[in-house]
Amino acid sequence: MIKGSPVKRCAILADPRNSEMAVTLDQARDEVQKHLDDLGIISEVFFGIPPQEIHPHPDTDIFLVLGGDGTMIFFAGPLSHLEIPFFGINYGNVGFMMNSIKHGLLNPLKKLHEGHFSCWDFPLLEVDAHDHSGQVHHGLGLNDIYLQRMTVQTCKINVSINGRPLAFNPILCDGVIVSTPLGSTAYSYNATGSVVSIDCPVLTITPLAANRTCPIKSLMLPLDTVINVEVLEPLKRKVLVVSDGQDQGDISRAEIRLSQKKARLAFTGGQREGFPLRFINKCKV
Repeated sequence: MIKGSPVKRCAILADPRNSEMAVTLDQARDEVQKHLDDLGIISEVFFGIPPQEIHPHPDTDIFLVLGGDGTMIFFAGPLSHLEIPFFGINYGNVGFMMNSIKHGLLNPLKKLHEGHFSCWDFPLLEVDAHDHSGQVHHGLGLNDIYLQRMTVQTCKINVSINGRPLAFNPILCDGVIVSTPLGSTAYSYNATGSVVSIDCPVLTITPLAANRTCPIKSLMLPLDTVINVEVLEPLKRKVLVVSDGQDQGDISRAEIRLSQKKARLAFTGGQREGFPLRFINKCKV
């Protein structure tokens, strides 16, 4: 956990997915900018701009992300190289990565102005996936990176851990999820994966609907483990790779590993020592 400092300049990020959300975010942007002006915080807006086209002022102290967890995931990985913290303001459905505005929007913005917030560094996974034509597709995952079948037929894959193949290869399954501690309570959890605290330096591998010859439901490994997946019969059993919602099809092999980049997420008070439990408790039905 890293203590925040007073914010003087910020960049507002939003990704309206539909017309209804666009109206909500339009109103939110205007309200946020008014409060920031009143507080003396300089702001610039990137509304509906692809992450690769976002170039904030070099003195930007923080990104204000308007939306839900999906919006945070959309921006955090691709912009992590800028080493600017992300402060989420929840206008979505879930918001475990966001800050609440139930006591009013001005409240969290005042805390930013005063430096009354904390930051957590979250690891990112990265993948290099090769398709049938030999092209390499690179992706980052704040939550997870997974491979899954594209057809009615199961995947047939060989999995290697740090260069050593698993003894029960090949695995027949619908796919395989590799998740960070943060992502262990997301898709991986829904697929019966293990839940780990966000401050544990591990990743999890969770097969999807694996054949009974695969003896594991989920596997925890050191965070710096390198995982290689070879797709067998790739033209017949087509497989795609997904990194935080961005997908690429017709994959023949992929390497998933810890990235050197990290996503720094900022939160207002009330989290602190109990903060990791916030993500574990979200598994309550």
